[in-house]
Amino acid sequence: MRFMSGVVVAVGLLGCGGSEADQAPFEPVGHTDQEIVGGIEARPNSFPWIVSLQQYGSHFCGGSLVRVGNKEESDIVLTAAHCVYDGSSNVTAVVGAHDLKHPTSTQVSAQVTKAVHHPQYNPDTTMNDIAVLKLDKPIKFDTSVAGACGQSSGMRPNLAPQLAGGNTRVPICLPAPGERVAENTMATVAGWGLTQDGGYDMSSLLLQVGVPVLRHQDVANSYRSQGIVIDESAMLGAGYPQGGKDACQGDSGGPLVVKGAEGYVLQGIVSFGVGCARAGLPGIYTRVSNYIPWINTQIQNLSTVR
Repeated sequence: MRFMSGVVVAVGLLGCGGSEADQAPFEPVGHTDQEIVGGIEARPNSFPWIVSLQQYGSHFCGGSLVRVGNKEESDIVLTAAHCVYDGSSNVTAVVGAHDLKHPTSTQVSAQVTKAVHHPQYNPDTTMNDIAVLKLDKPIKFDTSVAGACGQSSGMRPNLAPQLAGGNTRVPICLPAPGERVAENTMATVAGWGLTQDGGYDMSSLLLQVGVPVLRHQDVANSYRSQGIVIDESAMLGAGYPQGGKDACQGDSGGPLVVKGAEGYVLQGIVSFGVGCARAGLPGIYTRVSNYIPWINTQIQNLSTVR
C-alpha cells in the first residue's frame, strides 16, 4: 500500500466465477486467524512464482517471477513501479518463501541489480505502475514444469514448507496483449502485507484472498468521489462492494492471478487503493495485458539468460 495526495492509499497488486473456495489449488492451510485483509494463509508452494522483495532483511513489496523466452531459469521479476521508484539499492528478491520468519531450503535469494520502471509512470496518478527487475543470478525453475508457466501444486494442508512437496519455483504466465478479464471473474491476490486497514504489523506467512474483477465503470465512479481517475486501459479493479477483502500495504507489486487454460495468469499487479478493504473502494491493479510489448522489450534488454 502507499500514501497518495494526503489520502491513505492502500497499495495492495503475467500469461498462464464462483466463491473463493472454488479456486483450487489455492486452498487454505486450515486456520484463518491471520489475514491479507479478509483472507487466509496460503498453502506452502501454492504461489511458486511469488517474490518477496526485501531491503536489509525486511519485506517491503511483492513481485512475480516471469519466464525468459523458453529457458528453464529466469533473472527477471515484475513488480510495481512505486516499489522501486526511489531506487533499488540493497534490494533482495526471495523466491520460494512461505514463512519469512522461518526460512527453509526451498528459498532462493538474488540481488536486484537494476530496476526499470515504465517511462510514463506517474507517481501522482499512479498511472503505468509497473517495473521490471534484473537479478544478479538466474533462478532455476523446478524441473517438473519444463516449458510450462503458472503451474500451482495442489497439496494437503498443515504441512511445513519443507515437507509439503510440490513446486517452489515456477514462472507465472503472461496474458495476451490487450487481453481483458470478464466482469465477476474470480481472481486471487497474495502477499505478506498488512492484515488490517490502518495496522502496523505485516504477516510473516504468505496470505491469500479471492476477489472478483469488477466492471470498470463501477470502479471509476467509486474513485471519482475521491478525486482519482481510473484509466481502463492501464488499471483494473477487484474486490467486493461491501469491502472486507483486499490487498494492503506491503502487498504492493505482488500478483493478482486468474486461472487460464494453460496455468495461472498474471492479470494484475497490486498498485493502490484508498485504505484497505473499505466498502465501495476496491483494490486497484496495474492491468498487465496493457504492457506486454514493453515487458518483452525490457526482458530482451535486461536478461543475461541465454
